[in-house]
Amino acid sequence: MKKIFLMLIVLSFLIFPGCKPHQDEPEPEPKNEYSIRGRENAPDYQEGVAMVENAYVVYINWDGFARYYFDELLEKNPDALPVLRQVISEGVFFEDLRTTLPSITNPCQNMILSGSTSEITRNVYRYYDRTINTVIQQERENANKTIAHVAVEAGLSVASVSHYLLETVLKQDKTYYITSDPNLPEIIQRGQANDYFARFTQLKRLVKGESVHVGGNQVTVEELPRLIVFYADDLDALGHNFEDAYGIRRAETEAGRMENVLARLEEMDQELGEFIQACKDAGIYERMTFFLTTDHGMTPYGLKSLDDSGDYGTSKLGDLQTFFQNHGHVLEMVAPGSSPKPRTDVVAVGANLNLQLTWKQGISDEELEALRTELAKLHFVGKVLIREDLKAMGYMEGAADMIITPADRYVFSSNYFMQYVARGQHDSLLDSSNHVFGVIWGKGIKKNYVYQNRAYNFDFGTTMAAALGLVIPNANGIVLDVFEK
Repeated sequence: MKKIFLMLIVLSFLIFPGCKPHQDEPEPEPKNEYSIRGRENAPDYQEGVAMVENAYVVYINWDGFARYYFDELLEKNPDALPVLRQVISEGVFFEDLRTTLPSITNPCQNMILSGSTSEITRNVYRYYDRTINTVIQQERENANKTIAHVAVEAGLSVASVSHYLLETVLKQDKTYYITSDPNLPEIIQRGQANDYFARFTQLKRLVKGESVHVGGNQVTVEELPRLIVFYADDLDALGHNFEDAYGIRRAETEAGRMENVLARLEEMDQELGEFIQACKDAGIYERMTFFLTTDHGMTPYGLKSLDDSGDYGTSKLGDLQTFFQNHGHVLEMVAPGSSPKPRTDVVAVGANLNLQLTWKQGISDEELEALRTELAKLHFVGKVLIREDLKAMGYMEGAADMIITPADRYVFSSNYFMQYVARGQHDSLLDSSNHVFGVIWGKGIKKNYVYQNRAYNFDFGTTMAAALGLVIPNANGIVLDVFEK
């Protein structure tokens, strides 16, 4: 009976050729795991309409604020960081906030201010230019406008405490580029003229209507600026652990590096509380919307101490060059302003961790994929991205064919012989650099809300602009769904 039934089905397709058996819809192509594409703005966002009525936005950037710093400190002491825990309860906390490549300060700070990836800002820190056969070193370049540019164009008043990328922008009426004042008694007493405390001192003076340090002069800002940008880099300096920084001795071990960073984080938390109290005392806290995040995290590398016997104390660049030689390529690390040797076909640039590779004569996608498969077998290789990944994440077009992230604690330095102990760097796709801290709170923001979806720190730029009713041109970040309806 079963055979007769099957024969009838086959016969029906022969008699009625237009009739076809049911086929499932083809599965969509899997989304690239690094893609920033296809994300949507907050559902109630309307371009050019302020998401917060009469908004006063305060953007606070603590350079180098890795998410694991926050988590580890609270794991050790659940009562630590009372101010950050309080503002989290008052606003939106980001469970999965990420930076993107290049995870380096100048490009990342530009990305946040412009709400855009390097595809738009055109700054990746360092890259090989095939057209002139030279490695280009970038500084503060940004091909896009920042939120400060569009705010000034809209006639809004803007102030910044020490965000260096805004120094040249804030040189006209109703704009203020504020720096630390080394002559204040409290700064003289501390002996640190430019740390987080000195900068917060100026921020508190600004909101209290006291004179601030602008261009070497004392200036009183009569009206609260509509956009305030604050920058402090203590966590970055101590996290690198390259040298003594801000009065703190360089640590000799990874445990000591973490102690330095977490102690400073607690101090910054306390000073954030002092700033919030100053806003409340001035009667302006309820008018303000706050954004606190960072440019990147910090990946520890090298030996954890001199007693560590791991093989990650020295650079693996030589091993990587041997790998490429075995696959028919000559890889050379080329310094900024220099050109590769004639026999070199793979030009490498980097800043200790990520290695960015460009083939002088080009390379096919198939060859890149094959090399990635083999590179993944090396114990000192963490992640390998090729052109399709870089395009998906909004990386500057033409800047690289491949980027290799070393595995945990490994390093790709051009110094083959130096032994690294308890260092930190952030040009990495490991979570330690890629997963960052972020919270938004204040007027017009959802309360006690955990944002579970993946977001990016450059989305903060577009979201701050939306709060003010501004639009950053060309931005490819989204307006985050953080506003009260």
